[in-house]
Order: sequence, then C-alpha cells, then structure tokens
Amino acid sequence: MKPLPIEPSLPRMKNDMTIAKAQMATTGSMPSCKGLADDITTEVMLCYVQYLMTNQRTVEAERQIEQLLDDEEWVEALPPLYAAWLWLARMTLLVDEGNHSLALGAAEQALTALSGVQGKKSEDFHAIVASLLYNLALTHHGMGENSRAAKELTKAQQLLERLTKRNEPRFSALLLMAVEASTDVIKSKTKQMNVLAHYQSVGEIYMRELASGGSGTRAAMVNLIETLGKQGDIMLEMGNSRNAVKYYTKALRYQKKLGDKMGERDLNLSIGLARALMRLINRRTAAEQLLRSLQPLAQRLNATAQQHEIEDLLNNKNKNFTS
Repeated sequence: MKPLPIEPSLPRMKNDMTIAKAQMATTGSMPSCKGLADDITTEVMLCYVQYLMTNQRTVEAERQIEQLLDDEEWVEALPPLYAAWLWLARMTLLVDEGNHSLALGAAEQALTALSGVQGKKSEDFHAIVASLLYNLALTHHGMGENSRAAKELTKAQQLLERLTKRNEPRFSALLLMAVEASTDVIKSKTKQMNVLAHYQSVGEIYMRELASGGSGTRAAMVNLIETLGKQGDIMLEMGNSRNAVKYYTKALRYQKKLGDKMGERDLNLSIGLARALMRLINRRTAAEQLLRSLQPLAQRLNATAQQHEIEDLLNNKNKNFTS
C-alpha cells in the first residue's frame, strides 16, 4: 500500500501559482523568489515540495521539507493549514519509507497545527484530515495494530466519500485508493466485501472522468480494476462463484475500456473468471473455451506460471465443484 498522492490535499493558494508551476515543470527547479512578497514566496516553496513529491524526487523533497521545518520562526509564521500540510507531506514520505515512529511524530505535529485552523469546515481542512487518517491507518497496519488501522481507514473513507461528492475531480482518486486499501487493512472477508460493495458507484465516477480526460483518472481506473479483481478473488475464497464471475467480468470490461493491448492484467483477470466459471456446472464449457483462448496470450507474454495454471485447470476440470 502506498500513501495517498499529496497534490489533492495541498490547500488552495491565495496567490496565482500558474507561472511558478510552469517554471518548475520546465526547469525542474524552484523559481527565483527574489523581490517577491513573503506570502508569495511561502506558497512557491510549498508548491515546489508538492512538485518534487509528485515527480518522485523524494530525496530532494525530504531535504526541502526538513530545511523548511528546521526554521522554527518561519514555521510559526505559517498559516496553520500550510504548516499542517507540510507536516503531512513529511509524514507521507516517512510512511513510504516504513519509518513508523517518525511518521506518528509528524502526524502529531500536523494535528497540532490543524487545531489552530479557523475554518474547520473547509474542503482544504478536511482534505488534510482525511490524508492524515489514511496515513495513520497505513502506519498502524505496519505496526501490527490492525484493529486501530481499520477504524482509521474507515473514517478516512467516510470523509473522502463526502469530499468526493463535493469535488469529484479533486478527491475521487483518493477515495478509490482508500477503498482499495480495505483488502489489506481489514482482515474480515465479510467486512471487506461490505466496504467494497458500498463503494461500487465509484466505478461510474471513473468512467465519466476517463471519458472526459480527467487528470489522474487512468491511474485511478487501474486501481479500480485491481480492486474489482480482488473482490472476485474474495468471492472465490468464500465459495461464491456466481458473484466472483460478476466482479471479474466487470473488471475485464473496465480494462477493455482503457484501450490497452492485452497484457498480464487481462490474463490474470481472465484466468480468475475461468476459475469461477469452472465451478458452475452449466458454465464449464465456457470456462474451457476461455482457458484455451488464453493459452496463446500466456505464451506471448512468456507467463510461465499462468501457463501452468491454465493447464492445471483444464486437466482437473472434472474435479471442480459447484457453488
């Protein structure tokens, strides 16, 4: 599991950062702030941190954040929402590194900063809170505190659901990541399915965004496809082959809409579908046909493990059971 992307939680800037962001994209470095007012300089610095993290320049991002946070006088003068976001950015990097103790310390600092925010009903405030909750869930999960992690993840999902209803383009990708994390953080298969079923509507959100060319939608769609595949896996484990067929079929339909050349994801989802079909007496012929059609793809991809799995399913077709 990965921390949430940092960009959607970045508070709205008071000043127009369009030119500064364009310069970062062109030069890869922070624009000169010489002669700029202090508030503009501050916002350029925050945007630069976000730029570095978005572009996976983590070492530089860590250095930039530490340099800013070490200046206590500067941090004290920051608007509380900006300070909270900066600590969230630091926590995100620490969570990604698996540094649990320091991540918890950064979360505490972020929450302290948030306590000084006046507009606690704002979208920006809740965006940071949701990201903190998600990161805390990942941290406690990594520490083996699964019950606590599950509660934090549930709260993050609920908050992101409300945010997505208010601002779909900004928060929908975060919601899907939080939903997908359920399959790792929540241990009960029944509870996993309850969460995933509750958020089935997110698929339609992504289809709309994909059609409109929404930012980040492709990555979100891939996450959705993988989540649906996991739902199919869970259904198979629980012995519910009919529902497994539904989830695998939906995942494959979304995968096809991405317009990619058939690859390993298509292969794995299709094998899952065939496995589910094989357990239904009246669908075994369809399962066999699907498996045989997948053999050339598995060979082309040099997917040895999948080739063996296909052969095993075909060789043991009469040993499968109904559900």
